[in-house]
Amino acid sequence: MVRGDSTVLFLNVNLININVNPINISCRIGFTKLTQGTFVNPNLLKSAWAIAFAVVLTLGGTALIKANKVTTTSAEREPMPVAATTYREQPSYQREARYLGVIRAGSDSAVGFEVAGVLTSVTATEGMRVSPGEVLAQLGTDRRQARLDAAMATYDRVVAERAQAEARAERISQLVQNGSASQQEYDDARYAGQALAAAENTAAAQRQSAQLELEKSTLRAPYAAVVAERLVQTGAVVAPGTPVLRLVTATGREAHVGVPAEVARRLNPGESYTLLLQRDRVTARLRSIRDDLDPATLTVGTVFDLPNDAEVAVGESAVLQIAESIASAGGWLPITALLEASRGLWDVLTITADGDGKQRARRESVEILYTRGNEVFVRGTLPSEVSVVASGLQRISPGDLVEPVFSQGAEGVAKGADRVATGVPSS
Repeated sequence: MVRGDSTVLFLNVNLININVNPINISCRIGFTKLTQGTFVNPNLLKSAWAIAFAVVLTLGGTALIKANKVTTTSAEREPMPVAATTYREQPSYQREARYLGVIRAGSDSAVGFEVAGVLTSVTATEGMRVSPGEVLAQLGTDRRQARLDAAMATYDRVVAERAQAEARAERISQLVQNGSASQQEYDDARYAGQALAAAENTAAAQRQSAQLELEKSTLRAPYAAVVAERLVQTGAVVAPGTPVLRLVTATGREAHVGVPAEVARRLNPGESYTLLLQRDRVTARLRSIRDDLDPATLTVGTVFDLPNDAEVAVGESAVLQIAESIASAGGWLPITALLEASRGLWDVLTITADGDGKQRARRESVEILYTRGNEVFVRGTLPSEVSVVASGLQRISPGDLVEPVFSQGAEGVAKGADRVATGVPSS
């Protein structure tokens, strides 16, 4: 609103007319026309000019960006080298079944004395190797030695009495011939000698019994063995048959393995099978198969004879390894070719040609049937003889252009992965 000479003028404003094209901008702004008797709000006028200025700046900047934009054509992405392998379907696969067992000694026994007495000494210690007949422990022998001495004295007395009786019978026999003695006296002397002969045998048996008791007071090793455990301490009174030491054979180890009943039916006694020990792998002969089923493990017991040179301790674990053929169609792939998917399945990326003949990655679903080291046996939607990305799945996505790099075996896959990592194309 403009005031002058008492005359009130109103500003008539024609708002902004803007014609814009991508390159040129023309603005026609109708300037105010003052007419007498018209009132104009000055704040409205200022706001209109500010809006017009902002619109002009925005459209001008947009036009400059469009004018300076350089039109480019993106080059098509080059195929990415990837380690690849070929999936070949087969009707079955070999599975290495393993069954756990334990190593036992050929003989594992607790030995003791056959007679009672006080344990005076134990010469064998745990871990000691003993030979057959070697002294292990000793009982007190004072009473037995005295009994043996008495038995020997009795025997000597009876022997002397018998000799005297036989000599008397001989003299009476001569007197009978001369008529100086009767037949009755001769018979008495003769039978007395026979009675003393029987008494001599009794005394000899008593002497031998006392001698055996004395010998049984010494505990000796029944076979070549290793002392596994000492069960009684020195000074204890032991009864006949009380275990004193536990012995295990130094050689002749056995492997006792429980297997399912259907597996036991396929085993043949006398044949050799592979056993995995703590330090090495050995071939053991199957000695026997039990006919009963263990109620605790529901397995059938088998006994294998280990080689004499097998370095294994009693109580160690042994694993029976048996190859089994499973009738299930599928194929082998490296474990690095798998991508985790939903519902327990896995995905792989196959390499197939598109409509233009270019190699592209495509997602397929598989199921793992068996794992063997770095390989898995799978089945799924894969066609046989299809190329599969073997490793480096994090670098590509389904639909990407790829260049397969084929190598043989697990070592070849690793080499192929190294070539892919360095960007070396396949020859």
